[in-house]
Amino acid sequence: NDFFFGSRQSGSEGSGIIIDAENGYVVTNNHVIEKSLSTRSNQLLPGAQIEVILPREPDKRYPATVVGRDSETDIALLKIEAKNLVAAELGDSDDLKVGELAVAIGNPGGSKFLSSVTAGIISGLDRDIGWTSEEGNVYTLIQTDAAINPGNSGGALVNSKGQVIGVNTVKITASGYEGLGFAIPINRVKEITDSLIKDGYVSRNRPWLGVSISSQYTEAAAKQFKLPIGAYIVEIVADSPAARAGLKVNDIITKADGKEIKSGDDLIEIINQKSPGDTMKLEVYRTETKETLNIDVIIGDERT
Repeated sequence: NDFFFGSRQSGSEGSGIIIDAENGYVVTNNHVIEKSLSTRSNQLLPGAQIEVILPREPDKRYPATVVGRDSETDIALLKIEAKNLVAAELGDSDDLKVGELAVAIGNPGGSKFLSSVTAGIISGLDRDIGWTSEEGNVYTLIQTDAAINPGNSGGALVNSKGQVIGVNTVKITASGYEGLGFAIPINRVKEITDSLIKDGYVSRNRPWLGVSISSQYTEAAAKQFKLPIGAYIVEIVADSPAARAGLKVNDIITKADGKEIKSGDDLIEIINQKSPGDTMKLEVYRTETKETLNIDVIIGDERT
């Protein structure tokens, strides 16, 4: 839904890999599905849906739920309810050598070219192409000259044994060059999916509240609307510490641990002094009822 233009429909298509037949787990790229989800959560936006098409049943669509996702490594894990699934065999990306056969499997251009295959070689390993996390961790990728096009994202890069050695991604591209495709090493993918299955997210060990603060709510705006100065909440992530504590959209955080809050930056400064599991005491003005509340929030571990 768009405030100015009303309801609009859009969609995107990508590829995926069945990694667990019994539980119906399908791995893909986060950027393939993220537009259907609310910010930093696994909750579908109103009217949005994620569906999986199996090559053996091209006319059937399986509704998918999001087990978890990680924007920093561009990995997402879905779950479908389907019988007689066949899981891909996962290889060992640490054993790869430059010059080995590499085969990319996916849906370039979407379902129109379902299960297309392109072949090439491993052109490079541990490629640093500037993909760095907020903590400064550098993520390196497999380079291949097998054609990887839009729609291939989330699909398999396999070796000569048919084992999956990487997850293709076109989120990272090398503009101005041809024959440069990249895949996330499968050993890294295993680490991420194991964490998503266990916790639903990848732990960053960073303090997290789970709110978005308006940058337009200034002291002048507060004076204009005759509201208290503070951090004005415009979005709350589902199942976040803020949501569990009872904070609401349009609440104004005026104090945190007894310190006055005049902007989102003030709030972030205090949050960053915390550790996951710490309690933060908030004074909140609820615009809906025009009352001031005292709310304790248990700081969470940031999800990306």
